[in-house]
Amino acid sequence: MTATAAVPPKVLISYSHDSSAHRDRVLQLADRLRQDGIDCTIDQYVPSPPEGWPRWMMNQIEQSAFVLMVCTDIYHRRVRGQGEPDKGKGADWEGAIITQEIYDAKGKNTKFIPVIFGPDDTAQIPIFVRGVAFYRVDLEEGYEQLYR
Repeated sequence: MTATAAVPPKVLISYSHDSSAHRDRVLQLADRLRQDGIDCTIDQYVPSPPEGWPRWMMNQIEQSAFVLMVCTDIYHRRVRGQGEPDKGKGADWEGAIITQEIYDAKGKNTKFIPVIFGPDDTAQIPIFVRGVAFYRVDLEEGYEQLYR
């Protein structure tokens, strides 16, 4: 009898494009998850999806076992639809989809996981995911807890 390898979970990282430095650290997180065997994706891996960004985001959220929400002040405002009107449409759209999925599940949530890069970001975790554990991924201990 042959042993079959476990299929790694599919993970999407949802985040806002706050700055190039922030995009870089999100990319580093995605790359590390991939190196550790997680099937992780972010928009930076896909220059232009043929189905367009709205459908790509919707499909990725639906197909992912977990969605990591990188919580910052800008992300928090955008996922709540309170960002600048002509900026951050991706995080705004993802926020609408995530909120609807949690609403449809009557508040139960095992899929959407808040992650932060610093202690000040805990205040930026959207209310609809505050009831689940969050992980501070800039610390090795926090990354390891998330990974496990």
